[in-house]
Amino acid sequence: MKIGWNFPSNDNGCVNGVSEAGIETFRGDVFKSLAKEICQNSLDARLDDNKPVRIEFYLSNIDIQDIPDFERLQEVFILSKKYWEDNKKANAFYKKAVEILMSKKIRLLRISDFNTTGITGSREKKSSNWIDLVKSSGVSNKTGTAGGSYGIGKNAPFASSELRIVYYRTLDKDNIRAYQGVAKLASFEEERLDKDNIWGSLSKKKKKIMTQGIGFYGNIENNLPVFEDFSLDNFKRTEIGTDLYILGFVKDDDWKNEMIKSVLSSYLLSIYNGDLEIIIENILINKTNLEDLVQEYADDLTKDYYQVLCSPNTVHKEKEFAGLGNITLDILIGKDLNKRKVLMARGNGMKIFDKNRISSTMQFAGICILKDRKVDEYFRSMETQQHDKWEPNRHDNKKEAEKIIKELYKFIKDEIKDLGRNTILDEMDAVGASEYLPDEVIEVKTKEQNKKESLLNKTSSVSSLKKIEVITPNKEGTQIIDEANLNNGNINVEGEINDNGDLVARKKHNKSNKQTDFNVYEYFGIPSNEGDSLLENPSKIEPLSFRLFLYDKNNKEYKLSFVPKRSSCNSYIKIYLMGEQGSIPASVSTAYDSKKNKMSCKNNNIYIGDLIANQKYTIIYSIDNDELCSMEVSIHGYNK
Repeated sequence: MKIGWNFPSNDNGCVNGVSEAGIETFRGDVFKSLAKEICQNSLDARLDDNKPVRIEFYLSNIDIQDIPDFERLQEVFILSKKYWEDNKKANAFYKKAVEILMSKKIRLLRISDFNTTGITGSREKKSSNWIDLVKSSGVSNKTGTAGGSYGIGKNAPFASSELRIVYYRTLDKDNIRAYQGVAKLASFEEERLDKDNIWGSLSKKKKKIMTQGIGFYGNIENNLPVFEDFSLDNFKRTEIGTDLYILGFVKDDDWKNEMIKSVLSSYLLSIYNGDLEIIIENILINKTNLEDLVQEYADDLTKDYYQVLCSPNTVHKEKEFAGLGNITLDILIGKDLNKRKVLMARGNGMKIFDKNRISSTMQFAGICILKDRKVDEYFRSMETQQHDKWEPNRHDNKKEAEKIIKELYKFIKDEIKDLGRNTILDEMDAVGASEYLPDEVIEVKTKEQNKKESLLNKTSSVSSLKKIEVITPNKEGTQIIDEANLNNGNINVEGEINDNGDLVARKKHNKSNKQTDFNVYEYFGIPSNEGDSLLENPSKIEPLSFRLFLYDKNNKEYKLSFVPKRSSCNSYIKIYLMGEQGSIPASVSTAYDSKKNKMSCKNNNIYIGDLIANQKYTIIYSIDNDELCSMEVSIHGYNK
């Protein structure tokens, strides 16, 4: 048996270039792709469900001469570079690769898993896990809760190799050892001894042949694996499992941090549930130390999701969904959860994507898990090749799939908004919500199943008022805008999102910030000293923070707290009742400050007096209206 590298002829067939589609798919974010695909494959091959799957990542620099048959690899890359010298992209790839192979040392990443079945079927000729992983293209036998659908994820390790070379080694559950190397290169031309057409023996004549580009290291005869132990870094495998050696691993000094961040992002749930443990160099990631690692390495969104998992205030929902089995939804409302997204996860805990466009004003985080096998499998059929979104046209029944996805999104949105209506946030940070705040006024409004109540038509179905949200005035017709246009200066965003995931917005009003022909002394009946005069008209006062909520339901009293951005004198607030067709002035009956001092009020105005910048003010007021109301509030005053 001769062991070495073999690059089969294409028999005058297709010539493959360097831009192999399967590899290019994962080049956008090699660490995220590598972490996601490796962990998915290992979880799919879990041996004992009572123990976690363990995956190790170790980087080393090995002598170039320790690579088996490295002279043949050098020859192949030089021939390929010459053949593709007129192709800019291919020439750049091979130039860099030849430099790596001519150096004394080379980067090698070993990935090893434990408590898995290993890669079974290495002795089979077809339809085995070994054939699908090592030799097939676009083939996957995974079913049910297994993650892969296209057989393309196997290319992620090649995308992280600057040589596109990966070695596979396994000790499978049947106690079979096997190894084989694979190089995914472009076709190249070389001279080989010709075979006798009659006897099939090698003649002394040479002829040029074109290769497929894909090469195999192992038993050269029939490109078979070798059934014995193998190592490139002196690691001895004694437990059942699999090792991948990525030769020429991408050079990035921050690779370890990026891998940890990617693992935490994609498999937070699997680690938290004790299904997965990962070692990246000297860093152990498991359920025990997860909190510390999340705080040190994770992005803000992952930190939000971790709060959902750990907080005693998280609300858990479980639902039988569309006849497909159970799904779960965990929701946490909190003023620091400003990403406003829901993690959509497969049953094994792998994140698919982050669902957004649920509410642009509520502050929350959520986790939705496709818990049961049938519902998990249904949505898996719609996953893209990178397993990072759903596309209904990938399903056998596109219209049904669109309906199911819409139903799931509606369930998530309704549950979050229902919970939000019964939760009072401590404070609405006006800076954090600045892209949603209008320049003219601040409107504070309740929501009832995403509908607005028209006060003009005297309709009201609101039974409770606990959460108030900052939105913009409804004084013109609505229009649908793209989220990218939020900051173009022409639109005020209401904070609502329709069932199609579109933002609902209104055109901005070109109202003046100043109010003319208004004498605050005369209006409120406030005594003025001789010589007092107002040399300019009042202007709007913007708040740094703002909060309005129902203070006393029985007495219809509302509590308004705010911090003005600038100081002013003779200040007052204006209050409007909001309806679907516009706003009408409220009739304020009583008002007093936090010390129970009565305040002057008239019609829809409450006199405050002097305001000092960055100081908190509280007003408790009631209005002449028997129903709980949506309101618009603006603050005005004179420059000191």
